[in-house]
Amino acid sequence: MTQQKNNIGSNTNHALSILINRNGLSFLISDTNRKDVISLKSHDFVDHSPEEELHHFIYKYLTEQEVIGQTFSDVRVCIVNNLSSFVPLSLFDKNKKESYLDSHADVRKQDYISFDSLTSTQVANVYIPYVNVNNMLLESFGKFSYVHCSSLLLEVLSKQDIDKNEPYWFVHVQYDLAYFFLMKKEKLHFYNAFQWKNEKDLLYYTMAIAKNNAIELEKAILWISGRVRPGDEIHQLLSNYVYKTSFFSPSKDLHFSSSKPLHPHVHTLLLELPTCEL
Repeated sequence: MTQQKNNIGSNTNHALSILINRNGLSFLISDTNRKDVISLKSHDFVDHSPEEELHHFIYKYLTEQEVIGQTFSDVRVCIVNNLSSFVPLSLFDKNKKESYLDSHADVRKQDYISFDSLTSTQVANVYIPYVNVNNMLLESFGKFSYVHCSSLLLEVLSKQDIDKNEPYWFVHVQYDLAYFFLMKKEKLHFYNAFQWKNEKDLLYYTMAIAKNNAIELEKAILWISGRVRPGDEIHQLLSNYVYKTSFFSPSKDLHFSSSKPLHPHVHTLLLELPTCEL
């Protein structure tokens, strides 16, 4: 993965994690000494923000929340989009990054292409970050690290205490994108990100993936995280066809001493980002 190490000269023990996509953003400020969440906030944009203007919306919100102007010991960014592709590390050539995205995205000449290396699953994730946002964050905070959301999800998923002798699958719902993973014998067997508008879209993709990959709906547990809540319309519809569902719980590396999120799996990416090894 292409990563910028944060070496901001500061004695602060506060770290900043930001989740960014074209529909909105969320951020988390944590105390690195006490491993405690200080602040966790989420903001949805009224309209689908054009990529060219995204940095303006984000800068405005972070300024309003008095995040811009602070100094942090560590700044991490998680990029949410569907402009990514996994490649086996044994076949990956960083000089051919553009070719890995040809069938997944409309790559423009001015696009900057980055990649994450995931040694635990022996794959590289090639993707297009939000360059204008990265430039804005660089000016605002100094050096920072960034990772694609699918890389973070795969890394977290591979470390779960799940019977890895059996196939297991996972869906993470994030605004208008849903990320599906299927693992077999600790290796990534299937991955894709789909755009969705309603719960029927999610059901269609779920059933299609199950059929095409011979997933036994009566036996395999579908792990769920993201913007789905227990008992909501999405969960109820999926449960009518997938007999075993379970909500993914983020790691307990961070604590909520003063408050606790009602549904922590909604913020899976944010809660995993501060302590991930990517």
